[in-house]
Amino acid sequence: MSGDNSLLRDDCIRGEIEDFHYIQWLATVMSHLPRSARWEHRRVNFGEHVEQLMHEGKFRNEYRMSLSAFEHLVDTLAPSLQRDEHRSRSAQAIQPEHIAALGLRALGGGRLSDIRHIIGCSRAAAYVAFDDFVNAVNACPEFDIINFPVTASEWKAVNDGFTAKSSDGIMQGCVGAIDGYFQRVQAPRQKEVGNVEAYYSGHYEDYGVNCQACVKSDLSFMYFGVVAPGSTNDNISYPMAVGMKNAIENLPPGLYCVADAAYTLGETLIIPFTGVDRNDKAQDAFNFYLSQLRIRVEMAFGRLTNKFRILKGSIVGSLDRVTAIVMACARLHNYIIMMDGSTDTSFNESGEEINQDDDRVFSIKPHPDAPLGMSYLPVIPGDDWEQYDGISYARLAIVEHLREQGIGRPQYNLERKQDELVHSCNYSSRWSREYVSPI
Repeated sequence: MSGDNSLLRDDCIRGEIEDFHYIQWLATVMSHLPRSARWEHRRVNFGEHVEQLMHEGKFRNEYRMSLSAFEHLVDTLAPSLQRDEHRSRSAQAIQPEHIAALGLRALGGGRLSDIRHIIGCSRAAAYVAFDDFVNAVNACPEFDIINFPVTASEWKAVNDGFTAKSSDGIMQGCVGAIDGYFQRVQAPRQKEVGNVEAYYSGHYEDYGVNCQACVKSDLSFMYFGVVAPGSTNDNISYPMAVGMKNAIENLPPGLYCVADAAYTLGETLIIPFTGVDRNDKAQDAFNFYLSQLRIRVEMAFGRLTNKFRILKGSIVGSLDRVTAIVMACARLHNYIIMMDGSTDTSFNESGEEINQDDDRVFSIKPHPDAPLGMSYLPVIPGDDWEQYDGISYARLAIVEHLREQGIGRPQYNLERKQDELVHSCNYSSRWSREYVSPI
């Protein structure tokens, strides 16, 4: 028996040696095979490209910002994007303007496999350039522009902006509107997150992350963060957004932020009345005036996701890469408002510009999976969601003022609510449960 085992062992050793020699031979043969000639990619003449787009009036449409904003963007990021021409295998190295153009087009929803032909680079170079652009935006100090006000005058400017949006100045203490939205991602790896199922949303039947934001009246972000797994509701995600929570809780007396009913009512965070409380005329009127300000964060999410359409789909990559891409979009969102002003146009599916400046006619392409015609995916509380009672003397004072003055909802709003009620009946029953306050 031992002899048989010895023969079997010898046969295995000879087989392994033969396999090793075969692999060596195959590697030698492959290394001597003639390689296909390297394709010489021709870079687009960016000056002529810009001239054509300006002539056609399409530059802002294709690059999501004005030409002056784009040029300043390139100048600012050039030190991080500049390629070493001596190490380039092409006749011309990829220039910073090429990388910025590729990055903006990709964030706008374009496919890198298509964009690379416009820029003139290989597929591999396109992916490297895109990641370099995203990292440059996030690392550049000049793009660190998502911050809460610091001085009293800065807070007053934010407050004045919201007061101007409130009919008759009813809501005079608002300094921010907060909300969360669901960003789709590919299923994360277990070794990366541990609990993969925490990222799965039963409502959207997809994996994602919870993003929290606080905006000014001009739709720019004062806070934006990817803070929690996709199954986490806003009320639980809010404490995880530590910077936003601390800023709001430390507001001076008389100042507050507004949110929807998924958050907990507090002296510095005001939410609408829900359920039977809305039957009170003054409290129902309060909901209307609150909604005039709260809609600013919904409009900000709408502008963000409509301008940077990579956010409309499921972002591929690790959670670190997802966070980098989302944060780059948020920073660029603020940059565009800073450079081009709060007046903006976004683009429908056919690429035509649509105006977003009139609050009452604000309309962008609805997201097919979003409730009630919204353009982004709001965070939907689960079945175990509960509303926590709080208290706000500011809210009580506003309601009392409305009651004393006999102020109710404007007639045009009552008529629009009736139309929206009829329209909402056409949506799937999964949206029938009230998860945000009515406007």
